[in-house]
Amino acid sequence: MKNVVSLSVLAAAIAAPGVWAQTPAGAVEARHGAVTLSAGFPDDPRTFAVQAGGAMPAYRLGGDGCAGFVTQAPTFALTYEDAGDVFDLFLSAASEADTTMAVRTPAGAWLCDDDGGAGGFNPGITVESPDNGQYQIWVGTYAPGQGYPETALHISELAYSDANPFVRTVNAEAEAGTALSLRAGFRDDPASIEVSQGGSVRLGPLGTSCVGFADEAPAARLSYRAGRYRLYISTESERDGTIAVRAPDGSWHCDDDGARDFNPGVVFSEPASGDYLIWAGTYDESEAGTAMLHISEVGYAGIDNSVDVSADPVHGQVRLSDGFSPNPFSAQVQSGGPVEAELALSGHTIVDGLCYGNVTRAPSFRLTWNGAGEPLYISTASESDTVLLVNAPDGGWWCNDDAAGDLNAGIVIEDAPAGVYDIYVGAFQPETAPADLFISQTGFGAEAVSMRADPSLEPRHGAFTLDPAEYALPYEQEVEAGGPLRAYQAGFNTTDYCVGYVTREPSLVINWAPAEPAPFTIYTDAERDTTLAIQLPDGSWRCDDDGSVGVNAGLSFADGAPGLYRVYAGTYGSQAGAARVIVAEGEAPR
Repeated sequence: MKNVVSLSVLAAAIAAPGVWAQTPAGAVEARHGAVTLSAGFPDDPRTFAVQAGGAMPAYRLGGDGCAGFVTQAPTFALTYEDAGDVFDLFLSAASEADTTMAVRTPAGAWLCDDDGGAGGFNPGITVESPDNGQYQIWVGTYAPGQGYPETALHISELAYSDANPFVRTVNAEAEAGTALSLRAGFRDDPASIEVSQGGSVRLGPLGTSCVGFADEAPAARLSYRAGRYRLYISTESERDGTIAVRAPDGSWHCDDDGARDFNPGVVFSEPASGDYLIWAGTYDESEAGTAMLHISEVGYAGIDNSVDVSADPVHGQVRLSDGFSPNPFSAQVQSGGPVEAELALSGHTIVDGLCYGNVTRAPSFRLTWNGAGEPLYISTASESDTVLLVNAPDGGWWCNDDAAGDLNAGIVIEDAPAGVYDIYVGAFQPETAPADLFISQTGFGAEAVSMRADPSLEPRHGAFTLDPAEYALPYEQEVEAGGPLRAYQAGFNTTDYCVGYVTREPSLVINWAPAEPAPFTIYTDAERDTTLAIQLPDGSWRCDDDGSVGVNAGLSFADGAPGLYRVYAGTYGSQAGAARVIVAEGEAPR
């Protein structure tokens, strides 16, 4: 959000004397310098090195609208001269930390911002028609205790900037602390060596997944001749470690905690030959310590946590075609196993869900599916907590925990293509436990109850024709919102985010019957968090959560096409409750 302020309307925004008085008298000299600039100054933007953050809440400067933590004295001071009505002032900051900004204008008004600048979490303030005089600038950090990160303050008459030439970063040209050379298939896997860990250089600038601090120079250089194996690089220490690896092609790969127990690791599914530069970091800035660096083609630290979809399934296999009987197909299996699923699928394509639990190395069961274009329901039933991992014909993984209810897992693959599905039934412990596996075209569990909504069914609360020319809107209908079906599994084919719980049948059907298309809205009013799913006259779907007042749902139809609108009033949680569905002209209230 851009923070644009015109000084001509700021008279009422001048801070109360009591607020400004909390900055001690005499503590007004800027900590990181000052500059005098005239309107139309050259070399725009002017960029200055500052340190952000502090211990004082920024609201003590300019009130509740000022976020973050700052020092008592200003970070920087700008004296602006020859102001006119040609240029605006753009004040912005760029940092690897989440920064904020507060500015005191020559008139004594306070301007504050968080995240309105260029890129990421950088602040920016635009002063339209600026006055002559001194602008005192505080650059803060959103959270306390972040130190004083290197930050670039930009002063411009053109635009905000996210450049930060002052941040310290790693040096790939520096000599590595240690070096090793390996070729694919090397013996004594893992190859382990002690390296330096931690430092004062932020890894954040290397990429969005890069966190922590390390030394400027690489901890290790690995010269690797690749073959047909994966390459696992990880560190192990008593500290919360992070890792950054520059691959031979110059790309960056980072991790925090991926190798478990606060140890980081990255995996290269198809490693290239060449030099891998490795920085062993710590989550917090610290004095350099040591860690064990592990290089492996088996798994992190040489532990084999892989699955083998080509292995013979442990509990059998079946070939099924569209319309198979009996429905569901069932098989008895054992859940659990020695392999940690999260580590096993590191580097794999996850299509849906979070992949956790313990599984066997070979598939629990294998399905060869001869259908095409129909949904597949795969679920479990057990007295223990089960999880499901399914490798589809395209190689993507589908994972689930608890979707089938009562700690049973369930996966729905819409338009399931023909091919082989390798099914892993897991548990949250290595020990195995008996479970039933169900495969169906209609629903989860032994009953294969359909989990899909059926808009052709009779609506629970009636069908109504509304012609805005004859009926005075708004129209209100009491309904019971919620139901047994999870909205995201109910077959609402839309790019909208469908959440909550609904019934199989519509809550009500609205026959919108204006003489010509007319914009209208459908929204809910309830004491609990409600959701909406609506099938439009053309058969398409729309979904919403919280699109109206508070936690009520609302959908607006600008074109207002006449026809049947099948309305599902849902609840965000599984407990049903009373709600009102309201049909009104215009847009949903916010």
